[in-house]
Amino acid sequence: MSQKSINVLWFEVTTPGRYKGEDCIIGGWQDSLETILRGCPEIKLTIAFESICQQEQNNIEGVDYVPIFVKENRLGRIRNKWSGVEHTKKLISSAVNLVNKIKPDIIHVFGTEWLWGLIAKETTIPVVIHMQGSLIPYYNAFYPPGYSPIDVFRSSYLNIKEYAIKFLNDHKVKTFTTLEYDVYKYVNYYMGRTKWDHALVNILSPGSSYYHVEEALRDIFFVDSTEAWKIPEDETIRIFSTGCGSFWKGPDMLLKTASVLKNAGVHFEWLVAGNMWEIMKKTVERKERKKYDDNNVRFIGYISPEEIVKILSKSTIYVHTAYIENSPNSICEAQCLGVPTVSTNVGGISSLVEDGKDGILVPANDPWLMADSIISLTSDKRRMLELSKNSRKKALARHNTENIKNQLLSCYNSILKIGNS
Repeated sequence: MSQKSINVLWFEVTTPGRYKGEDCIIGGWQDSLETILRGCPEIKLTIAFESICQQEQNNIEGVDYVPIFVKENRLGRIRNKWSGVEHTKKLISSAVNLVNKIKPDIIHVFGTEWLWGLIAKETTIPVVIHMQGSLIPYYNAFYPPGYSPIDVFRSSYLNIKEYAIKFLNDHKVKTFTTLEYDVYKYVNYYMGRTKWDHALVNILSPGSSYYHVEEALRDIFFVDSTEAWKIPEDETIRIFSTGCGSFWKGPDMLLKTASVLKNAGVHFEWLVAGNMWEIMKKTVERKERKKYDDNNVRFIGYISPEEIVKILSKSTIYVHTAYIENSPNSICEAQCLGVPTVSTNVGGISSLVEDGKDGILVPANDPWLMADSIISLTSDKRRMLELSKNSRKKALARHNTENIKNQLLSCYNSILKIGNS
């Protein structure tokens, strides 16, 4: 007997790559999960997302894509930069209209921090949130120890426009953090993958149901053994990191660690993918009285997945310096390629990396231990190979597409049985 079709409505935080007709670097894991779900004949999928302009709804290979555009006048655009509350209300109103139109069996929202989950207050259709990060604990680590908005102001060098943008963004994040409590209040179902996000759900949404669903990765990181990481032949320690767009990513920790390595006489180069906001870079360098360029750190901007694979495969190690994270894709991608990893032990990272077995974990804001871990690991080729083998085996099993598909379908079916009981 064939299974009854499930009508699923997704609310995504970025424009789907297939709708744009290109490889989407940002939000790639959502595109990857979509690819997995496309192989399920029992799923009828609609994907809604906010659009910055009026765009047409489209059906591509059986998936309906629905852009949601909220037109704002000049005053509305200004208010949205300040708090986003009124804009969010309009988005949720549009989302409710879409729900009433297509009548899904289940609503799947990506992330608590983007506030699509507030739709749970307006509908009886079950809403499940796919955990990403969470603003409540992130805001608690919004600035590194010893840093404050005053440091950003002092580093703006009277660039009032640049500082104003940062100031408005900080206030909006604070507002969204407050609204996120309501998301946890009204949503009763969550899918996550770490002890950290499970704990958040237990504390902030007591009595809710939690389902373990691993994160989908882009296919390009599933290489065969001949293309996987191998120990570089030269003596230069090649460090790679990604993500530097916020203070909670630990840009200060990165600079301090690089400085410790340089002062220790280590021959290394450190490439960082992603764009760092210029005023943040100035703030860190002013506060630490050091320059990234003087400490062998080079920012290479946004790069394609193909370039990431190429750089990772030739790197000595991957290093992650964040103050708070859930399950960063960057670590998962490095593990899939077998790149030895050194990371701060924060948030959900310990669910990805077991210290001493498939990576090295150090406390946040301890550049001396991180530097020593980098030196010790890279001087021990046997240990590097062991960590590489263990992390690759673990990651390939964790991100197996068939397992993720079964976990996701099991989550949907369980929620629908509860909702219909």
